[in-house]
Amino acid sequence: MDNAEPDYPTGPFVIGVGGIVVQHGRVLLVKVSYGHRGWILPGGYARSTETIGDAVRREVLEETGLVVEPVEVVSVRSRIKDGRNDLYVTFAVRVVGGELKPDGREIVEAKYFTLAEMEAREDVPKLNSCIVRQLLETKFSRFKLSDYKPTPNERYELWL
Repeated sequence: MDNAEPDYPTGPFVIGVGGIVVQHGRVLLVKVSYGHRGWILPGGYARSTETIGDAVRREVLEETGLVVEPVEVVSVRSRIKDGRNDLYVTFAVRVVGGELKPDGREIVEAKYFTLAEMEAREDVPKLNSCIVRQLLETKFSRFKLSDYKPTPNERYELWL
């Protein structure tokens, strides 16, 4: 019997994550091979066995080949759609290793864009441009990962 968790959540609650990789003022977007077929922030769904930080690390690595560490929560989008509670959290991430190489299955291409280039394209969701603008142009502090853990071995993240 296969106990593997599905890649796409099937329950009434969905948590998605996105990683914002910035290099020289340009933002990494990936081109997906399904659905929207446009350019989006790398990311995907959190599994029931991982924190949102773990999920963004895994998704960015799977899609881009880059090893990242989340450093700030940039946005949280909450919506109710098709009978599901859908939460999408984006993070500013720092590249700590790896090599940019799309997986070739789910992601067919990865490329850096300026905010102006993102906003000028029809195949970049407006949500992504709005989130990137928030990161690049807003100077106030956003949520950061705290050191707080109620117990040392608990899978726990508190973003303040």
